[in-house]
Amino acid sequence: MKTLRYLNTVLTVIAVLLTLNVYLQLTASPAGAAVSSATEARAADKPKGVGSTAAREQAQLETLRDINNNLVALGAKLTDGSVRVKVDSMPAQGD
Repeated sequence: MKTLRYLNTVLTVIAVLLTLNVYLQLTASPAGAAVSSATEARAADKPKGVGSTAAREQAQLETLRDINNNLVALGAKLTDGSVRVKVDSMPAQGD
């Protein structure tokens, strides 16, 4: 009697798990569709063509030149005295 009850319990658990598995397979989206849309999204972000790396590097160089020009202009303003700093209150000497 004891083994029959154990067998029925195990078979019931297996039946419930199989039912859950079938339900999840029927309601979930196919894995292939999710992967293919992610691949398409990544492929759309990348520029295409042979010279794409060279074009990206050229754009990076232009950006670096702009940053360098801005830094030079900022340095010139700091050294020629056109920037003034006013201190409203000084901290205590002990701090």
